[in-house]
Amino acid sequence: MATNVFISFRYEDGIRYKEYLSNLFDKNGDTIDYSEDVDRSQMSDDTIRRYLYGKLRRSSVTIVILTPKAINHKKNWRGEYDDWMYDEIRYSLENREGNRTNGLIAVYTPEAAEMIVKKQPSGTTTVFNVDNLFRKNMMNIKSQYKRNSTEGVFDRDYDSYCSLIPWNDFINNKGKYVDLAVQKRNCIDRYDIVKRL
Repeated sequence: MATNVFISFRYEDGIRYKEYLSNLFDKNGDTIDYSEDVDRSQMSDDTIRRYLYGKLRRSSVTIVILTPKAINHKKNWRGEYDDWMYDEIRYSLENREGNRTNGLIAVYTPEAAEMIVKKQPSGTTTVFNVDNLFRKNMMNIKSQYKRNSTEGVFDRDYDSYCSLIPWNDFINNKGKYVDLAVQKRNCIDRYDIVKRL
């Protein structure tokens, strides 16, 4: 069954990844929408919100493409978030009339891997704390629903509302990860969702 997806990406270094995903999803008949390189400097917060609500309306899953320039959200001179990706993620996580909270997947590109994760000698993976809303929605399952009973170890697929997936893993098995995002969306009450930084 086709899934409605929204692709969030940083235009400066993520356009080719967005194009690849758009083509990949389009072949399956999925409905897709994505961010654009639109100047927001003259837009009010309300205009930005309405614009993104319109783009997100049909979607049930948001895929965030993490390239080196997309790892941390942009801020203005006052230190406030002034970033399309931040707004796309936070509005994806809103539960509002006509649109439930989206499932969330963060896909990191090979160029961004060293900035996101570190493989430990024990075989586990450490995820760095980055200034990005996707990160606040990882390892956020409520304790009574945690799949991996080991303290401090989380099941990558189920114990985080936002799955963090390497690009090649996602490309080779996108159906699995989209289906997992939809499953988590359908039992969202099991997660402590963070909707804004």
